Amino acid sequence: MSTMLRTILFCLLLCGSLVAAPVSKDYLCVQGHEQDATAKLQTLIKDAIARFFQDRNIAINSSSLQVTLTMSTLPGTNTPPYVSFTGNPNNSAAGASSVAATVTAQDGTKFTALLSSGSDNQNAAEYLAMRTQRGFDKEGNAVDEHCTLKLFNAGDTMATENLLIVNANSGHTVGLTHLPRQFSLY
Repeated sequence: MSTMLRTILFCLLLCGSLVAAPVSKDYLCVQGHEQDATAKLQTLIKDAIARFFQDRNIAINSSSLQVTLTMSTLPGTNTPPYVSFTGNPNNSAAGASSVAATVTAQDGTKFTALLSSGSDNQNAAEYLAMRTQRGFDKEGNAVDEHCTLKLFNAGDTMATENLLIVNANSGHTVGLTHLPRQFSLY
């Protein structure tokens, strides 16, 4: 391949990458911290579920409380970039949903906590990544950088904002508890 042809091909590739939508700095603040974000949200959900049962005077087996989430980063086509947390798929209760947690009461009753708004297309907790910093040092590095995840409605008017607590055996809805509106990643 001639040098001129390589140069033209390189310029075309470079031009193509320059017209692509830029990835926001906010979105990038999560990169490399995906496991931390998932672990932090799992801990916050565990606390919310424990409070939910404590407020209803239902004794739970604390060691049985298991939260399982998977995080994915989504660039958003008509929306800002965001991260999405899903549990295990469950199509039998509350429309399309995902099981974020399971817990057993001390009397043996099993419960599931569903990420579900009740709509057919919303089964995830979606959070915008918001990056803040105090400024820059003399080398141009960010000073006092923070990344916060804020609950986000990605266009579905029935976006997931709660965990639906369901009796796993009967399918009866016991109640709901709110997902954290926002939390600091670092």
